[in-house]
Amino acid sequence: MNFKYLTEYIDGLYETEGIPSSDIVVYKKGKEIYRHTAGYQNVASGEPLRRDALFFVYSASKLITVTAVMQLLERGKILLHDKVYKYLPEFKEMTVRVKDANGEETTVPARKPIRIWNLLTMTSGLPYNMKAPEILACMAEHDGAPSTADIVRAFAKRPLSFEPGEHWMYGFSHDVLARLVEVVSGQSFGEYVKQNIFDPIGMKNSYYHLTDDLIPRMATQYRFDNELGKAVDVGLKNDHIFGPRFESGGAGCISCLDDYILFAETWTHKGVAPNGNRILASRTVDLIRTDCLDEKTRPDFNWDAFVGYGYGFGVRTLVSNAKGGTISTPGDFGWGSATGCYIHSDPEEEISIVYMQHMLNNKEPIVHPRLRNLVYSALEY
Repeated sequence: MNFKYLTEYIDGLYETEGIPSSDIVVYKKGKEIYRHTAGYQNVASGEPLRRDALFFVYSASKLITVTAVMQLLERGKILLHDKVYKYLPEFKEMTVRVKDANGEETTVPARKPIRIWNLLTMTSGLPYNMKAPEILACMAEHDGAPSTADIVRAFAKRPLSFEPGEHWMYGFSHDVLARLVEVVSGQSFGEYVKQNIFDPIGMKNSYYHLTDDLIPRMATQYRFDNELGKAVDVGLKNDHIFGPRFESGGAGCISCLDDYILFAETWTHKGVAPNGNRILASRTVDLIRTDCLDEKTRPDFNWDAFVGYGYGFGVRTLVSNAKGGTISTPGDFGWGSATGCYIHSDPEEEISIVYMQHMLNNKEPIVHPRLRNLVYSALEY
C-alpha cells in the first residue's frame, strides 16, 4: 500500500480548491491503514485542525436515521409499505402541486398515500424549503423552539411536489422518519439513537445539540464564495436545525471522524460494530444498499457526484464502474453532506472510508470521486 498521492491530494486541497480543513481515515479488514489530517481548525488564527475536531455532518445524519428505522423493521414495529399516516395522522390528507393547461399552479388532493418506503427512498414528494411559510409560522408560534413533532406537522401542511413514488427528489423525508421513530419507540429521536446506535457502536462524541462545551472542538464552518474565490467563515449555524428542541433526522448530527468511522465499519461488516455488537442484521444492510430507482425515478437522480450510482435507502450504491469512472467495488455505498464529508462502506473488500471537511458549497463532485479512486489505487501499490 502506498498512500503518497492521496496524502499529496489532501495536503493540497486548501490551495487547489479552497477547502480549509480536511480529515480522512481508511480501514481495511477491520484495521486502520491510513489517517491524515490537514488544514485548519480556524484559518484566521492559524490553528491546525484538531484530530478530535467536531463537524456538522448534515446529510450524513441520514445514515443514522435509516439505521434507526430499519431496527424498528427488524423488531416487528413497522413494515416499509405501511402508510405514514398510520403513525403520523397529519399526513393522511395530503395535497399535490399541479399545473393546469395554462401553466398555472394549483393544488389537488393526493391520489396516493406516502409510505415509509417513499420516505426512505426520497420518493415522497416532500421538498426541502427551510423558509417555507408553514415552517416560519411554526417557528414563530413556538418562540423559535419547536419540537421535532411541531416541525413535522408543519411539513405535512405543505403540498407535495408530486404523487408519492412518481419521482426522486431530495427533501425532508428523513426528518419525517425521525419523528416516526419517536412515535413508534416512545422516545425522543436523540434518546433512541443514543441508546440503540451511538452507545452500542461506541460513538461517544456524536450529538444532536450544539452545547457550549462542544464549541471549542467544532471546526470553523465555512462557505466557498465563488465571487471572492475563497472560503468565508459563516459561523456555527446549521439552518436545518429549527431550534434547540428539534432533532433533525436529515441533517442534525454533530460528530467527528473517529466516531463516524465506527459507524461506517458497522455497515461495512454487515451490521456488526468494531466492538462486536450487532446493530442490524446482514440482510438488512444488503436491503439498505439495494438500488431502488426505476424508470420513473432514475432520471431524477442526476447529480454530478453520483454518475454510475443508484439510490437505496438514504444511500448512493454503485451499480456501474464504467459509467461512474470509478475503480471502487460494485455495491459500495454511503452518503455525504452539505459541508462535504464523505462516508463509504464496501462490504465485499471490507473497506471503509470517512472524510470530513466543513465547507458549504462543498465541491463534492470534484473531491469525492478523486478520494475514492486515490484510496482504491493506493491499496494495490
